[in-house]
Order: sequence, then C-alpha cells, then structure tokens
Amino acid sequence: MHTAARCGRLRPTATLLLVLTLASLPSLAAFGQQGSAAEEKTAEQKVQELSEDLRARGADLEELKKTIEKHDDSATAPMMDKELSDRRARYRRDVSKLVTLVLTGEDAGATVADGRALAADLLEKDARSMREKLQALAAETLQLIDVTASGSDEEVAEARKALASAIPRSSRLIEYLDVNIDERKQLGLDVEADTAFIIKRLGIRADFVAGLLQNSKEEIDEIVARPGSDQDVEAQKELAALKGKRDALAKSQRSNVRLMDEYGLETANLKQGIITATGKLSQDILNKDVAAGLVEQWIANSTDWFRSNGTALIFQVLTFLLILVAFWFIARLGRGTVRRGLGRSKLHISSLAQDFFIKMTGRIIMLFGLLIAIAQLGIEIAPLLAGLGIAGLVIGFALQDTLSNFASGLMILVYRPFDVGDVIEAGGVMGKVDQMNLVSTMVLTFDNQLLVVPNQQIWGGVIRNVTHQDTRRVDMKFGIGYSDDIPKAEKVLADIVTSHEKVLKDPEPVIRLHELGDSSVNFVVRPWSKTDEYWDVYWDITREVKRRFDEEGISIPFPQRDVHIYREDAGDAASAGNEMQRSRTNSTAQTVVPGEDDEA
Repeated sequence: MHTAARCGRLRPTATLLLVLTLASLPSLAAFGQQGSAAEEKTAEQKVQELSEDLRARGADLEELKKTIEKHDDSATAPMMDKELSDRRARYRRDVSKLVTLVLTGEDAGATVADGRALAADLLEKDARSMREKLQALAAETLQLIDVTASGSDEEVAEARKALASAIPRSSRLIEYLDVNIDERKQLGLDVEADTAFIIKRLGIRADFVAGLLQNSKEEIDEIVARPGSDQDVEAQKELAALKGKRDALAKSQRSNVRLMDEYGLETANLKQGIITATGKLSQDILNKDVAAGLVEQWIANSTDWFRSNGTALIFQVLTFLLILVAFWFIARLGRGTVRRGLGRSKLHISSLAQDFFIKMTGRIIMLFGLLIAIAQLGIEIAPLLAGLGIAGLVIGFALQDTLSNFASGLMILVYRPFDVGDVIEAGGVMGKVDQMNLVSTMVLTFDNQLLVVPNQQIWGGVIRNVTHQDTRRVDMKFGIGYSDDIPKAEKVLADIVTSHEKVLKDPEPVIRLHELGDSSVNFVVRPWSKTDEYWDVYWDITREVKRRFDEEGISIPFPQRDVHIYREDAGDAASAGNEMQRSRTNSTAQTVVPGEDDEA
C-alpha cells in the first residue's frame, strides 16, 4: 500500500521528465544532422535547414511551456523552468544565426526569401513576448515594493527575495530586446515602436534601480555606524547580504547605462550614483560630466551636512579647545605646586626624580583633559584606548633600545647613584653630571665637552661617584734619598700637613714610611679634606713639600740607571783586558733599577 502511494506521488514527476526528454529529441536530432552537414552547402540550403530546425524547436518550446504551466506547483518546476530558459537562449542564438545567414545569402545573390520571412516573423513574435514579460515584471515589481513598505516581516523578506530575482530577469529581457531591435534593423523592419518602448523602459528601470541603490547604501551606512556592529555576528551577516544586494543592483544599473549610452540617453547622473553607492571608481570617472557631477554632489552634501551640523560642530570644537586650555592652566598650576612641595620637603630627592615628578604631574593632568575633550566630540574613548594600547605594544617592539634606556633611567631615579653636579666615572667617561633624563645623562668633561651617555650604558656598568661623600682622602707619595734623615723628613711632612688650613683634623692625617724603593725611601701622606677642596689640598701640599725639602736639605731622588760598558782590544790579544766606563744617565720618563757590577 505504501509502495503504491509512493508510486502515485512519483508518477507526475516521471511524466514531466518523460515529456521533457521526448520534447528534446527532435532538437537533438536536428542538431546532429546540422553538425554532420557538408561544408559546401549552398546558402539556400543552410537557410532552409536552419529554418526547418527553428520551426520544430519553436513547437517544442511551446509544448514544454504548456507542460510546465500545467504542473507549475510540482517539485520539478524550478528545474524545468531552468531548462526552458536555457533552450530559449539557444533558440535566440540560432535565430540570430538565421538573420546572419539570410543577410549573407542576400549579399551573395541567393534566394532566401522564406528564411527572411521566417526570421522576421520569429523576431516579431519574440519582441512581442519580451514586451509583455517586461510589462508583467514591472507590475510585479510595483506590487513587491508595496509589500516591502507595508507587509509583515515574513512578507517583506519574501518580497525582497522576489525583487532580487526580478531585477536581473528584467535586465536580461531588456538586453534580449535590444539585440532583437538591432537584428530587425538589419532586416529593414520597422522598430520605431520598440525603440520608444525600450527607451522608456530603460529610463524607468534606471531611476528605479538608482533608488534601490541609494537605499542599499543608506542601510549599509546605518549598520556600519551602529556602535559595536563590527563585533555583532548578526549585524555582519546582514551587512554582507546588503552588500551582495548592492553589487547585484550595481551590475544591473551598469547594464542600463550601457544600453542608454547606445541610445544616446543622458547617463552621467546614473554613473555618479553607481560610484557613490559602491565606493568603487571606474573609467566613468574620466568623463568630465561624471567627475564634475561627483564634485558638485560632494560639495552639496558637505554644504548640507554643515548646515545641519555646523552649529553643533562649532560648539563641540570650542568646547574641545576650552577644555584643553583649562587643563593646560591646571597642569601648569599642578607642576608649580609639586615643584614647591619638593623644594620644601626634607626628603633627599634627586634632580632626576624632581624633574620626573614635576613633568609627569603636568602630563597626567593634560592626558585626562585630552580624554575629556575627545569625549565631547562624540568619539568613543574605550576603542581609542585599546588602539593606543596595541600601538604602544608595536612601538615598544620597535624601540627596544630606547625602552631599555628608559628602564635604566627609572632605576637611576629610584636608587640615585648620582645627581646633577656630581663628578662621576661611568659608561667609559668621566666628568660632571650636567643634565639627566629618563633616557640619557649629559656629562660635562673637565675640558668642557658635553657627552650624552645612554642610561643603559651607565646602569649596566660600574658607577664611580667621586663627589658623593662630603669628605675625601688625598693620597700622595713622597720619596727621600737613602742617605737622608728619616725622622727629620717625617717631621717636616707632618708639619706641612697639620699646618694646612684645609686639611681636616678628623679623620687624622696618616704619614707613614711606606716602602723602600729602587731609588728612594717612600712616605705615604694621606690627609683628609672636604670633597670640593680636594685639589687645593693636593696641589698646596705638593708645592710645600718641594719647598721645605729644599730648605731642610732633604733630597728628592730621581730614577737613575747605571750602564757598564766593556771593550775588548782587538790589536793586542795577549794583553787583552777590559776597560770599564761607568756613566750615570738621568731619566725622568721611566723608573730604572741601579745595576750591579758584572764580572768579566
């Protein structure tokens, strides 16, 4: 029972497929016969054979059309509609081929009157059929537009889907009608009525599609301007569908424009509309009328927008500037307050730290002011901050060395190994710190050269702060001769050191016999002084030691070298002897060790 019911449901479909197959047999047979025909057939034969084939295929098309109309509600209807459409396209191509054969035959003097009559008749029928279909599609389109304006959501969706299908069908029909008119012109037929019809239909269609294009653009702009639409999956799907609809409408409009150009109609505004709706430039932009129209449209849109939003925009800009100016004054006041507070503070804060806190106070205040001012312009701050974060990450990778110097500057700020005005030896240079920031340190050498040293180079090595302490030991060494009186020399040195006004009493100076040198007996003299008086003490004591040693008859030995020269008398071997000449040579450039007599 179930099998019989199933067969009963399948029987209409099987019948339609059988009819479709049988209807195609004559056409296939004729096509095969045509393909196997000899090349040397006369023009009359070719026209006659193609005419007979077209008559048979025309009858088949009518039969297939009636069959489809009887079973319009069956499951195979869409498939059969597609087959009918394909056959009609092939049929029209063969009609065009017949027109070409007729015209070629007539030029060659062949008798093809029957073929001409058939071609004219077929073209007239096809033109009449296309006019009726175009009028029916126009009426259907108007009904669909009414549904989209006042129907329910489901009806609107169905109507839009039907419109998306009707517009391309209408474009194809108009293109077919244009070809039909051209072929009838070649046959010398009257096409004035159809030319007027297609011109009118093209104008109506172009205006209609232009409106749909503008509407699609507005819907797309509305979704794009919607906050968070780029993260909304449903909004993105709707946006993709609208863009597909817009591209299909633009394709149809380009077809309208091409045909209107052939008929000499004005299309500059339509071309402007396509460019404006799609945002894609084409060769039409080279047309001076199109370019001028786009410029005028842009100026008009800008003027309209400024008229509508100019007052609000001016107010927003003024508010933006006023907020920035107000926060600039607040930042300046904040920097002054921090500067005075740090100056009165009992905490020992480095100059770098003071400069950092003062500048950061102003910058933070200005940053808050900038964010508040931007918010007044209607700009979302959260995406802006996210974008700045991503940009900061990218910039961080690109400026790794600079960030390393910045990090080293922060470490110097926190641990304060030196400050402005200190004499340091770091990063391979020595001098007085002139300026400091979080990236580099400016060092002024003792011969007045300014060196800019990256903080990473300073923090990554040994830092010697010469002037960090208030007091400093002055290390000196003086030598006397081996024959001089050691207690006397020690007393003279102690007297010189203790009598100097800049030598500190506490810690006590150290004067000790330090070593027995090669040429002298050496004392170390180590007084203490204030750091900024170091060189005064050093130079004064050195000068006074030389003067007092000369007065007291204490020698200051200098390095010396003994050179022994041995000569052999080559003229008298028996009395060969040695002659030694000792010469004492003074040297101030190097320390030499006294030599001993060598045996011959």
